[in-house]
Amino acid sequence: MRTNPLYPYRNPFLTPRSPFIPTPPVDQNVQVLIDSTLRYNIVDQIDTTRLGNEQEYDFERFSQYQEYRVRQDYWRTRARGMDGESAVEGRNLIPPLTVSPTFDRIFGGSDVNIVPTGYVNLDFGAIFRRVDNPTLPIRQQQNGGFNFQQQIQMAVNGNLGQKMKLGANFDSNNSFDFQNQLKLEYDGFDEDILQSVELGNVSMPVQNRLIQGAQNLFGVKTQMRFGKLNVTAVASTQRGRRDNLVIDANGQGRSFDIQASRYDENRHFFLGHFFRENYERWLRGLPQVLSGVNVTRVEVYIMNRATNTETLRNFAAFMDLGEGRVLLNPSNPAIGNGTPGSPSSNQANQLYSNISSNPSFRPFDTGSRTMESSLGLRKGVDFEQINGARKLDPREYFFNPQLGYVSLFRRLQNDEVLAVSYEYTYNGQVYKVGELTEDYQVRREDELIFLKLLRPARINTRVPTWDLMMKNVYSLNASQILRDGFQLQIIYRDDRTGLDNPSLLEGANVKDVPLIRLTGLDNLNPQNDPAPDGNFDFVEGITMLSDRGLLIFPVLEPFGSNLARRFNPDELVLKDKYVYDTLYRTTQADAELVTRLNKFFIKGRLTAGSANEIQLPGLNIAPGSVIVQAGNIPLTEGVDYTVDYNVGRLVIINDAILQSGKQINVSFEKADLVSFQTRSLIGTR
Repeated sequence: MRTNPLYPYRNPFLTPRSPFIPTPPVDQNVQVLIDSTLRYNIVDQIDTTRLGNEQEYDFERFSQYQEYRVRQDYWRTRARGMDGESAVEGRNLIPPLTVSPTFDRIFGGSDVNIVPTGYVNLDFGAIFRRVDNPTLPIRQQQNGGFNFQQQIQMAVNGNLGQKMKLGANFDSNNSFDFQNQLKLEYDGFDEDILQSVELGNVSMPVQNRLIQGAQNLFGVKTQMRFGKLNVTAVASTQRGRRDNLVIDANGQGRSFDIQASRYDENRHFFLGHFFRENYERWLRGLPQVLSGVNVTRVEVYIMNRATNTETLRNFAAFMDLGEGRVLLNPSNPAIGNGTPGSPSSNQANQLYSNISSNPSFRPFDTGSRTMESSLGLRKGVDFEQINGARKLDPREYFFNPQLGYVSLFRRLQNDEVLAVSYEYTYNGQVYKVGELTEDYQVRREDELIFLKLLRPARINTRVPTWDLMMKNVYSLNASQILRDGFQLQIIYRDDRTGLDNPSLLEGANVKDVPLIRLTGLDNLNPQNDPAPDGNFDFVEGITMLSDRGLLIFPVLEPFGSNLARRFNPDELVLKDKYVYDTLYRTTQADAELVTRLNKFFIKGRLTAGSANEIQLPGLNIAPGSVIVQAGNIPLTEGVDYTVDYNVGRLVIINDAILQSGKQINVSFEKADLVSFQTRSLIGTR
């Protein structure tokens, strides 16, 4: 006879206990006794006292009860994993594991828990071609191959016992290696000699002025304790580099030199083609905006890649929604030809009335297929459908109410979808595009809302949304730019002479005319009268956004069609030589390859940063790496200054430092985007 403690709480084969009766504070166990005839005797005991009568079952009856219990446990586990979790979490992909109890002393436990989150998309297909050309060999008449595209966005958190922890995240769309993090950490107890061992992304901060540590490291770091002696050692490669910034009492002064091809892409978008087509006409009366437009509300949605789940909605964003003239598919009867010259609105064509009047288009699971079959709209071409998109907080973007464009504080990644809905008045009449909060707040959260598409998932220069991205905005990598002392000029770098010319040397109408005037940045004198004076027209909110450090041309294509209009019709050779139209017809990466045209530069000098705010140039400022000194006095973070590491902004909060007029020295560590050599950091402390 053998004894197996299978059920540690109560006998499952007796009458179930009411959940309102508290569990007795004594040891209750269940024993299963098996005799030689394979009959099972169930004994329920409290301490050493038998509870109730002994239950006897044969093998088949006992197997049925066991199968029923296993099935119940399985569905309870699935229910716990699904409760309150998103579509990609809580699936219990990796069940809890245990290792040998001998690992207890090493890892402080034997439980292994690994929780992966994220998603993996794999698209695969094949393209095979056959060309019946008798002049080609038979083997060359047929060719083709397979095509694979994958996207991975995953995060893994795990632990082995209480000491070993694993943290990793990977995104195949990340532009730089430092954005993917991996860390394996061993944390000892207080009485252990080996306090910690870190593998992967580590840091070695040393807060003194003689030797400074580093934050962006990849390697091994150990911490040991021998009584009152603490030893820290690191062996790693360095992924960042330190930079230094000196700010005078008057502000952060420096020069800038920006190539014409480096416009601020994937951040600034017109709300519709109506605003783009009238942009230059509305700015012809600078410093006044002659538009008659007032955008009152804008709601912006992007793909959700954050942990925020408060404002998630499913949406379908349409490329032709709200457009009266520039349409992708005017031949589709569900869209119609539109109304040329009509302001952007839901009534500019027939698309919105057709999709909003049919309730079968609202369900997320079947809505897109129904629209494809009923209206002939193509998913991924005419519209994009996103599950769980995030509505941006108004602090994450701003919009120009008179010119009708929206500007994001963060640059979109290559596969992110941007959609909006907005309301505005034009010449006293109210227009709406898409659906605002009051339009869909009564609908279920899983239903689709209909928005205007500004940027699809795939970049395509031949669709109308390509022109909605503004290509006349340049970032000066500064904030709080002061008007006093600001200098700017447009130059053409001539390879033949090696000189920076502020004007072109050829052309009947453009020769010796400053490029700053040809590109629309010099139309006013210091009193804002229409009289060019050779200096940049610093018009706050129109040509310059000083708080964000953005330079905006009052023309759509300053080095393309705007420059082409200045040449005479018979100067085709000069037009081909100087007009950089490739910059606006192709992607920025492709345009940069056309070096024979990429010779325009924006140069100047600025004084940025108010007395209390300093912009740190660079990406991925390492947390804890900022060291600030006023004169020779080190400042304390949180007391004298604060740092926003996400946007690289340092704010001096101690007024006494500002009033002292001392020179401020800022040392910080940023990610090294282009590294041609490996730098190692090996040391102990």
